[in-house]
Amino acid sequence: MNYFPFERMQSRIEASKDDSDLGYFYDLLLYGEFLTKTIALYLVSTINEDTDRTQYRLHHNLVRANAIGDFSKAIEDIVIGPAAQQLSSAIREYELKELTQRATKTDWQYEAQELIIECLTIFGIEHDKLPTKSPLRNWFHLFTFLRNKTKGHGAPKVNCCSQACPKLEKSIKLIVNNFSAFKRSWVHLHRNLNGKYRVSKLTNDVSEFDYLKREATHNFTNGIYVFLDYPREIKLFFTNAELTDFWISNGNLKKDYFETISYLSDERMIQSAKDFLQPITKLPGSHTEGHSQLELIGNSYTNLPKSPDFYVTRRELEKELKNVLLQEDRYPIVTLLGKGGVGKTSLALDIVSKLTTTNRFELIIWFSARDIDLLIDGPKQVQTKILNIEDIAKEYCTLLDSKLKSADAIQYFSNELTKNSFGTALYIFDNFETVTNPIEVFEWINTYIRNPNKVLITSRISRNFKADYPIEILGMTEDECKELINSTATSLKIDHLLSKEYIENLIIESDGHPYIIKILLGEVAKRGKATKIQRIVADQEKILSALFKRTFNTLSPAAKRVFMTLCSWNSMIPMIAVEAVMWRPENDKMDIQAAIEELRQSSFIDIINENGNDIINVPLAATLFGKSELEVYPEKIKVLADRKLLMEFGTTTYSNLSSGLVQNIERKFRAISNRISSISEFETELPILEYIASKYPKTYEYIIQIFEEYRDYNKIKYYLREYLKNNIAHSEKEALWIKLADVCKHTQDWEGESHSLIELIQLPNIELRTISDAANRINNHIYNDYDARVDDYKGEMLSIIIKKFKSKMNECDATDLSRLGWLLLNENNPEEAEKVVKKGLVIDPENNYCQRLMSRLENTTR
Repeated sequence: MNYFPFERMQSRIEASKDDSDLGYFYDLLLYGEFLTKTIALYLVSTINEDTDRTQYRLHHNLVRANAIGDFSKAIEDIVIGPAAQQLSSAIREYELKELTQRATKTDWQYEAQELIIECLTIFGIEHDKLPTKSPLRNWFHLFTFLRNKTKGHGAPKVNCCSQACPKLEKSIKLIVNNFSAFKRSWVHLHRNLNGKYRVSKLTNDVSEFDYLKREATHNFTNGIYVFLDYPREIKLFFTNAELTDFWISNGNLKKDYFETISYLSDERMIQSAKDFLQPITKLPGSHTEGHSQLELIGNSYTNLPKSPDFYVTRRELEKELKNVLLQEDRYPIVTLLGKGGVGKTSLALDIVSKLTTTNRFELIIWFSARDIDLLIDGPKQVQTKILNIEDIAKEYCTLLDSKLKSADAIQYFSNELTKNSFGTALYIFDNFETVTNPIEVFEWINTYIRNPNKVLITSRISRNFKADYPIEILGMTEDECKELINSTATSLKIDHLLSKEYIENLIIESDGHPYIIKILLGEVAKRGKATKIQRIVADQEKILSALFKRTFNTLSPAAKRVFMTLCSWNSMIPMIAVEAVMWRPENDKMDIQAAIEELRQSSFIDIINENGNDIINVPLAATLFGKSELEVYPEKIKVLADRKLLMEFGTTTYSNLSSGLVQNIERKFRAISNRISSISEFETELPILEYIASKYPKTYEYIIQIFEEYRDYNKIKYYLREYLKNNIAHSEKEALWIKLADVCKHTQDWEGESHSLIELIQLPNIELRTISDAANRINNHIYNDYDARVDDYKGEMLSIIIKKFKSKMNECDATDLSRLGWLLLNENNPEEAEKVVKKGLVIDPENNYCQRLMSRLENTTR
């Protein structure tokens, strides 16, 4: 067997064989459920993105699926339904063929189905005869039928289970051992702070992922991936970098979260469903989407969208863009590059609309890949019009009323890029970064485009491709900002709230970003008042000297040293970062806090308290003065050394104060991770980091992450315990105790794991689900480890958790009561265990956990 999660499941099966035939059968059903869900989610991952959001629709349904039949139906929909058209070509020769080809008696696919039919016969369940030829996709329907007629809505007899188990196990193994999906490379990816990845193997050979260990330029979210044509994420399937357990979607969607289940340990885990809450119905189109038909505007046939109601003239940019588009013999590809909302689309629309009055282009086609409209009341998701080469070609053919097939349409448009049959053409690709594979699409365009035709691209990204003529769109000039502010304020009827000073500060703080300006003004309109945003601006040396020189000369050496360090880095700085850097062993000892207070009282610095965190801000005028003094400061070299460490915390501004400290610390750790190559090197950084952690305990999370990268589990456990010593929220402590228990489990440290679980359940307001899962882990360990059964600590541990469990008796379902029953049995109290399990069977007579425990109790009393 090549696939690690199923190896672990097989180990559970082997253990259940020694328990009872009923337990063996139920575990095989769980194995079949795990297999069905895994294949369904794998197939969803192989669907290419399309404008109908096929992949999202399937994820949307499966995250809400409360029955295994929903996953079986999803497999059917994917392989023979409309979704099959979007499947990656990488699986068509193998997995798709294995699922859809009509197999005969000599094929493993047929044998797997035949064995399920034999199981149905053993249980006396009526069923249709298996055809002489049958595709593997039918297996999932047959398995669902078997599961529902036995575990779901039946009471299987033990002798029937004894006969069916070997057949069901063989049927499952035929798929596990032969289905091509499990012969591919499966991994769990976890991005380290240095940008590279920890690649944890789920299959034997994962060499296709090795490049992610070396390169830091890729951006994959943490999760389970399979390598097809590229790494594809298996959503709704979860594990961790240590692969201690595997959780897969189990429905129970409530508000914005859903349940996942581990078929290995029966633990449940709650996951966020925020990515699957958008409706599956078609979204509204973007207001910048091209029209569906060509019309004559000026001298050009075009589908240009409507120009914005108000547009601020950006003369220099307009002049440059217009000139380069008018050139017929140079620069076939022009790009407008810049941040989202900086005005790329508006600029393109304005200039291209004006070009329709010239004779430069006879045809102008606008392709929109926009997925979010940036509106003044916030971003709104919209329907994406084009995602790939095929979409682009189809859109072009539709506009020109040409009904070509996909392959022919792509070739046709490729030819049109080179020499347009309609005349000289301009093709605009808006929000190019949103297409599924920007590099591939760009290379295609670049291969075929020829002058005098031109391509204009707007994009937020620039590093992945290089145009003939890139134009960078930065913030607006002051005059442009004022024009935008006046227009927006008039439309929002807030002119009277904006003072001249406020407008100036708004321009500075926004850095001339038009969308940010609009959002800030929108906030003013919502609140009915102008929120204070300002900085001191001064830039003349004589004034600076007059303001600060005399006071500076009276400062203590420690205050001067701190001031020089602050001025060397032009940013707000968290006070804790300054203290940590200045306290490092390489520096002379000084009273940093007293020096900072001296600077505050002398008005050299401001201290802003945000969410309990002190941020040091040096006004611009003081900064400029300090930089001039630094040039002749005797300890300049030491200051620059400190600055280098401070810079690793990144920048803090007024706009990110609320989240600034977290981001600063995260940047610091990322820089350290990039710089170090061994644990010993990291340990030289620990004095600074532990100082930060003493003031800001969340820092321990990042320290732990570094040790996780090097798999130093003793240090991970040590710093988890250091973190837990702090006065932090109970919800955080709950997550930390669970993590510590998992690490202890991974290192086979039962004492540490059990201690963590007992501390966990004694937290205030702990939920029954957490107590129940902890009980399950303790029961499993006692069952599998003889030493744990005779340990003197066992009695006290069981007493604590049983007492806690009993306090929640009125909330328990049958499964919870089965776990309490096992605790009581492990405490050598079979009489009370029997009472509890009987209560569970009253709640759910079909609960297999209670049935198995009752069977054990009956065997014990014989």
